[in-house]
Amino acid sequence: MTVSPASPSSHRKQRSKPVHLHETKAPDAQGPIQLDDVLWNPTNAEEALEGLEKILARLNARNDSRAIFLDIYAIVTRKVVHLLSRPDAGGFMEPEWLSHLTGRFAEEALIAVRDSLKNLPLPTAAWRFATHYPAQGLTQPYQDALLGVSAHINHDLGMVVYDNIAHQSPPADARRMARYRHDYFHVNEILRSCIPECLDLLAERYHCTSTKLLLKVPFSRPVVERAVMQMLIVWRQRVWENVVAMLEAQTPEEYQAVVERVRTTSGRIAQALCADKALWRTVLGEAPPFSLDLPPEAWPGVVPPTADADVGVNARAS
Repeated sequence: MTVSPASPSSHRKQRSKPVHLHETKAPDAQGPIQLDDVLWNPTNAEEALEGLEKILARLNARNDSRAIFLDIYAIVTRKVVHLLSRPDAGGFMEPEWLSHLTGRFAEEALIAVRDSLKNLPLPTAAWRFATHYPAQGLTQPYQDALLGVSAHINHDLGMVVYDNIAHQSPPADARRMARYRHDYFHVNEILRSCIPECLDLLAERYHCTSTKLLLKVPFSRPVVERAVMQMLIVWRQRVWENVVAMLEAQTPEEYQAVVERVRTTSGRIAQALCADKALWRTVLGEAPPFSLDLPPEAWPGVVPPTADADVGVNARAS
């Protein structure tokens, strides 16, 4: 299967030493990546795709592995845009809601990548792993992809869906909630259809050795595709349960308990995805490069903010 031509091909090579985020550039590149004309705050699916494709092309031009997750994300977003443009809206019952949610959801990933490029400390542990490890060339392409997918689903998705539903006026009734739930889980079919192209992307465009070797095993592709899909189903089911728990919380303490669980779980999953790197450093008698218990401002390559800087999870300044 051929991968989508939306972004240029890149040849990934393992870096011989860590590169700080603000130094991530190709040999012939001068200065930082241009950020001021990227659509960081999309309001619908079309704008989300526009923002993703623009920053993705620039990251790939610098051979920056933060592009890998965004490339996979763009495949899915492209499919969403296509389905929503059909007369039947791709089987979605609330297409306008889904389009708006797609834009708002993409904003979280775009902001995280943007802030990592600006050397701003990322409050979310899952996104610290998902940006720092790829930027420093410490992880393989499949790990870069999984780190981004995990951070975006296990942390961002539930918070975005909750924020959207909780602040609707009038409040969503049982009928509307059922339609939202249908559309939320209908996205699983989009993800299922995108997995083959995503695997090809990792193997062909990003030359992921692990993915290539795995797919060379006879009859392995359908097994791998089913395993990836099952992982996504489990993650997204848990996210929906967290959304319901936040909506049904009777006290601020109950709500905050769910939020903390989301933050902790997403961080632990990211840590597990990088466990081989940490273990290898330990075997060599060195400390793991970055760990979950490091505060945001202590991560390498990050400039500590001023006292009055806004470093909230949902910072929107561009």
